[in-house]
Amino acid sequence: MRLILSLALVVSMTASAQAGGCFGKKTSRCCSAPCAASCSPCGASACGSSCGNGCNTGCAPAVADCGTWETVTKTVTVMVPVQEERQGTRRVTRVVTEPKEETYTVMVPVQEERKGVRKVTRVVTEPKEETYTVMVPVQEERKGVRKVTRVVTEPKEETYTVMVPVQEERKGVRKVTRVVTEPKEETYTVMVPTVEQRQGTRRVAHRVAVQKTRTVCQDQGHWEERTVEAASNGCANGCGNCGGCGNCGNACGGCAPATCKVWVSKPVQVEVPYTCYETTCTDEPYTYNVTVCKPEERKRTVNVCRTVCEDQEYTCMVTVCKPEERKRTVNVCRTVCEDQEYTCMVTVCKPEERKRTVNVCRTVCEDQEYTCMVTVCKPEERKRTVNVCRTVCEDQEYTCMVTVCKPEERKRTVNVCRTVCEDVPCTYTVTVCKPEQREVQVKVYKPACGGCATTSACGGCGSCCN
Repeated sequence: MRLILSLALVVSMTASAQAGGCFGKKTSRCCSAPCAASCSPCGASACGSSCGNGCNTGCAPAVADCGTWETVTKTVTVMVPVQEERQGTRRVTRVVTEPKEETYTVMVPVQEERKGVRKVTRVVTEPKEETYTVMVPVQEERKGVRKVTRVVTEPKEETYTVMVPVQEERKGVRKVTRVVTEPKEETYTVMVPTVEQRQGTRRVAHRVAVQKTRTVCQDQGHWEERTVEAASNGCANGCGNCGGCGNCGNACGGCAPATCKVWVSKPVQVEVPYTCYETTCTDEPYTYNVTVCKPEERKRTVNVCRTVCEDQEYTCMVTVCKPEERKRTVNVCRTVCEDQEYTCMVTVCKPEERKRTVNVCRTVCEDQEYTCMVTVCKPEERKRTVNVCRTVCEDQEYTCMVTVCKPEERKRTVNVCRTVCEDVPCTYTVTVCKPEQREVQVKVYKPACGGCATTSACGGCGSCCN
């Protein structure tokens, strides 16, 4: 709301300034006609609404005199948010638990004695005589002939060869290597560091002043003297005072025409030079030292070892094995196979029949009566009390804080330009809205209460039916 009021105030001030042709500090002095009360320094505000009706009559605003700014206190209405406590009623659902008696069926186990007949198998043992065969071991003496091998030792003379070692002296020639050292001159290369001076180019940044021009809007206007006609109704503040102009003809006869200086604006675009600095990069030569390694040949004498191969005679003792035949007598074993009789005891199993009495088992099936306890479930009705939930709607009062905007009158000080306008002939185009009858289809709400035929009868269904 404050923002809307501020915008409306600015628009009204701008419209009043444009309508009166106010130029602010460009005005030389206060206006004198047609109403002296239009400007604050010229006198008290006694014109009322006649001044406002005399301005901007019949044409658009044109360049005219304007007075100075004055401070006016205005009262504006501001919507101030206020916190209010309000009470209301709302529907609340509550769960209510109620006891309820219900009947349910329970299967109760009951023990009952019952009789039955079942088949039972019984083992019966009976004696029985049977014949069986047994292998009985018997010792018997038996004779036989077997082959027996016997080792026979016989002496035998044999000849054998033996390698007899003999020491002999022998001569030979062998190759012997000898290391010979000889001086030798050789050439080698050494990298010698040398400092050289070289020339190079590097980029250097400089700040350079550059003259440029830019377009500037200047007000090359001038002051003009204009005559303002005197008001026909005389001075606003009574006889003898015409707003400080000093042009009053008589005590109550009105003011004479006044001459005011007016500033006539003339905006002109002018090219204005200015200086700015730009960065420029240039290539500059410079000298730097570089250490360069250059190869250099030098000579030196080194000892070189060389291997020499020579023939050398030598004498050594060699053990040589020579064959020699000898004789000896050895025992030679020979196997001889002979027949030999022997007697041995042999166990022989002979069959023998015997008799015995054994117990034979036989299964007999019989009927047997028995008694057993059986658990039988029988239905039984019982009663119990359970809690049943039921939803109940209740009215509940509550208190809440509501923000309500209430109008409040406040005072503020604004600068108002009091202007005096003159009639200047001009031509401008105005858009005028003329009434025209058109047919429009409108949906009319007819209330269900039946109290109103149309909405225009009483301003709405709500006001008619209540």
